[in-house]
Amino acid sequence: MLAALVACVGLTPTARAQFHMSYEDTQSGHAVGSAFVGGAFRINLQNFDNGVLYNNLGAGNSAGFGQSGTGTQSIPGGISTLDSLAQAPATGAYAQPTTINGVAQPASSTNEDGWGIARIISITDLDGSVIWSETVKNAQLTIMFYGLKDFFVNQTTATSQTIDGVGMHVDLYYQSKTDGAYTQYNPLLGSGGRTGATSYSTVTDGEMILSAVSVPGFIHDDGTLGGKATEFESKFNATSGGDGEMYMSVTGGTRASEFDNNDFDAPYIAGQTADLFGQFTTALSSTADWLARSNDPIVGSFQPVPEPSTYGLAGAALLSGIVAFRRRFQKRAIVNA
Repeated sequence: MLAALVACVGLTPTARAQFHMSYEDTQSGHAVGSAFVGGAFRINLQNFDNGVLYNNLGAGNSAGFGQSGTGTQSIPGGISTLDSLAQAPATGAYAQPTTINGVAQPASSTNEDGWGIARIISITDLDGSVIWSETVKNAQLTIMFYGLKDFFVNQTTATSQTIDGVGMHVDLYYQSKTDGAYTQYNPLLGSGGRTGATSYSTVTDGEMILSAVSVPGFIHDDGTLGGKATEFESKFNATSGGDGEMYMSVTGGTRASEFDNNDFDAPYIAGQTADLFGQFTTALSSTADWLARSNDPIVGSFQPVPEPSTYGLAGAALLSGIVAFRRRFQKRAIVNA
């Protein structure tokens, strides 16, 4: 998927290593070790996720809030309708408030429909030169995503569903492997590694450099599937895998300012913007009790902000992208009636 990212960061005068991006090869004509000072990038990551499985509706049928939907025609109504169609909750799911266009709704705490973790393997510029890798930088970038709630499902074929949702949160964390408190990423913990609604052992340790949340107005207009309200969409075929997309707005993190650039304008809601865009593909997972896995690319751009004795840290954007990247749509496996 796509997302916005940042550029290079150095060491502060006081201290421990911080996230930074610099060239590790000469493929794009830059000297090895020279700083990546802004522009387009691509993030390569691995992720695992869990999500709700929905009953087969019969080809051509829909449920929830949206085109030819059923039940109360509102986002909360759609969420309630889909909850009644779920075969089982997502493994390891936590109760989360429903977030619509970045705003948590009052009295809306119910189990999320999708969540997961990811690890960034490398980041490249769009010419293919590596500007960050875990091996060379001797550091770790991990992501936790959570809070997704589905409000519309369409049975496109006997074995395929399209699912629209809201409220996907993505948090990106940085750890230097030289830090005495460093913990190695471990997806083998499965859902048992989750220690809270927004925390996972070995993933949410270290410094949160970026956080983001999905936003509406980009994927559909009203009258098409989940309409303008759709913030996250996944498509899944029980025999061939799936894909999806989402747009996100940066909401926080120590490097948020480098990525909060409003690069995308929504085609269906006037004035709505986003900072990150992600697309993804997934496959069923055989690791621990994860439902799905993916190796997703993230693309974006960043505007560095100079800091005293060091260059702006663009790592935050990384995190957002990652978030967008993986898609739990895989989790929405279709079950034949």
